Amino acid sequence: MFYYWYRVSRILLARNFQKQVDIQTELSRKFTVRLLDCDGMRVMTASQYAAYMDFIRWEMIARSRLYQEIVLKGLAPTLGSQKIIYRKPLKRWTSFTLKLRTAGWDEKWIYHIHQFEQKGEIKAVGVTKALIWKKDKPQLLQHILKKIGVQDLHNPPPDWVSHLFQHDGDILSGRLE
Repeated sequence: MFYYWYRVSRILLARNFQKQVDIQTELSRKFTVRLLDCDGMRVMTASQYAAYMDFIRWEMIARSRLYQEIVLKGLAPTLGSQKIIYRKPLKRWTSFTLKLRTAGWDEKWIYHIHQFEQKGEIKAVGVTKALIWKKDKPQLLQHILKKIGVQDLHNPPPDWVSHLFQHDGDILSGRLE
């Protein structure tokens, strides 16, 4: 956990020296699979994919106008659900590129697609939905987007993304049939 908060702190500090990005622009970052990212088989563990996805989402917040509307106002970006498809493993000490793009949003959720690539090949894909909280209440995403200057507030995610999360409520309530 120490490395996680170290990395997030670096992202928040580095924002002062980086160009601001638009939330609808693809963000790309190169990483290296570190020794402690790996299991006994010398490949990155499943939990580390989620951590790297967090890092690039934090970078999107830090480098966009979302920083002023979320972090500086004490709001909490919170992950609601994620789905990860693993295609091929990422091996220790190899570099990979993680790409993040906003797939769309609705009144409550913002959806992101994360692509792990290595040598032009997709190794894994993660899709997330997140929302913004303030004092235990989810905030209307449309209000935040309007404040940061997003012109088109109607940007639903593609159907395939919506379908991935369609039954989350049923799973949480125990209706697993």
